[in-house]
Amino acid sequence: MQFFSKMKNNYKDAKEGRSFSYVFTAVLGLGFFTTAITWAMFNIYVPRYLDNLLNFQGEKTVIGVIMVLDNIAAITLQPWLGNVSDNIWTKWGRRMPFIIIGIPIAAIFFGLLSTFQEMLILLLVAIGGFNIAMALYRAPVVALMPDLVPKAFRSRGNAVINLMGGVGALIGLFVISAVYKINPNLSFWIVSVIMLLCLVALILTIKESKKRVDVEVKEKVKLFEAIKEIFTSKDKSLLFILLAISSWFFAFNALETWFSTYAAYHLNMAEADASMLLGIYSLTFILAAIPAGLMAKKIDRRKIIIIGIIGLSIVLIPIVFFSLFPISALQEFITFLPFKWTWEIIIVGMMLFLGGIFWAMINVNSIVIVWEMAGTKKLGTLTGLYYFFVATAAILSPVIAGALWDLMGVKYLFLYSIVFLAIALVFMLFVKTTGKEGKEPSREVSG
Repeated sequence: MQFFSKMKNNYKDAKEGRSFSYVFTAVLGLGFFTTAITWAMFNIYVPRYLDNLLNFQGEKTVIGVIMVLDNIAAITLQPWLGNVSDNIWTKWGRRMPFIIIGIPIAAIFFGLLSTFQEMLILLLVAIGGFNIAMALYRAPVVALMPDLVPKAFRSRGNAVINLMGGVGALIGLFVISAVYKINPNLSFWIVSVIMLLCLVALILTIKESKKRVDVEVKEKVKLFEAIKEIFTSKDKSLLFILLAISSWFFAFNALETWFSTYAAYHLNMAEADASMLLGIYSLTFILAAIPAGLMAKKIDRRKIIIIGIIGLSIVLIPIVFFSLFPISALQEFITFLPFKWTWEIIIVGMMLFLGGIFWAMINVNSIVIVWEMAGTKKLGTLTGLYYFFVATAAILSPVIAGALWDLMGVKYLFLYSIVFLAIALVFMLFVKTTGKEGKEPSREVSG
């Protein structure tokens, strides 16, 4: 009983900004959870829907273009909406209005993706509607955590947020994929209902307040002045971290978008089984998220990210080798848990298992560096600009990787990702300002 009483008191203190609570931060992460569970399924199944509907030379390039058209909305809307959410207040707060509007619209269009999987025009409408709705609330929902969690706790706070995202991806890739095998349409609508339940929980729990120091707005933030400052500032660390972020998302988005198709063509796997294989990556990301955040108490975030980039590149090398130089012995089947997989599939799964750990080191700590440079008044604006660079990768990378596929074949997919990880590493070498977690408030409990 004492443990739960302590957890309850710590939860109340965290809501007032006096402490850190894993439970309270997990509730904040429900919004990000909705984005992770939907994007995991979107990137696995929608390319396959399009692949089934299109049949002509160069179709992979076209699919890549279709998959990123929606991100044009993200690249234009997210910085602006993040800036707007910095500068407004309503009775619901400054971030929650975007979440309250965006999640229901996204939930409806997400359910329609499977409903329209055999109707190209309606499928494209659903893709566009879903992604515009997601762009509407993604920057505000991510900025909500640094608003309500003290600066000293943001690395572990972002670790919890990413853990929630990892859980969402894991559910989408493992649990919902099992439902998908039985009824694809039902699986998508189940996720839509989950999104609405998360929204209800947020509305009942989160109360934004101007009285909180971390969300006090004293003057308007001008978007274009904030962008200009990135390029004109004497310390270019913010520019280089944003370029590094874009580079490793070039690597990640190519794999995320094309993995199910790679698995179908190269590993002879069904899309639902490919979803479960990619879920291994999400599983280790979940396990590593909290430790990756806690590392920032002892180690400079720049060093953590550099270790993550190098480690992820190394674990992708065996997959590159087997893709370029097939080994017949690795094509033999073996029963692995409930699956009958080839040795090559098992090795890919092992590398993805390790890759999730290194991806957590990169992803958990990168946006915290951006927040460190944002200050209080520009949190939403720079969160939006963070997603601008992420969305740029999401727009360009699947198209470039698809074109590479059409020209040279699927075997170069993982090599492509390693090249962009190397570019990200170069940019990280020029980042100077990062910071470890600062001195914490006197009261902190683990609950």
